[in-house]
Amino acid sequence: MGIQQTAWRDTDHLRDLASEFAGWRVGRGGSGHWWAVRGNDLVRSLSVEELRSRLRELNPLRQHR
Repeated sequence: MGIQQTAWRDTDHLRDLASEFAGWRVGRGGSGHWWAVRGNDLVRSLSVEELRSRLRELNPLRQHR
């Protein structure tokens, strides 16, 4: 997969996470870790799906897709 395709895929993941978890700032660091921060809460993961799962655990009352 080319760099441009990877960037598009990451952008799609960021957009999905931001819409699913309002109130969280999300991103991907240079180390390859996905991260989310809200107030004093910081969650990091090497996998976008693991990050999503951990955020769902922190938001138990939220309805998920």
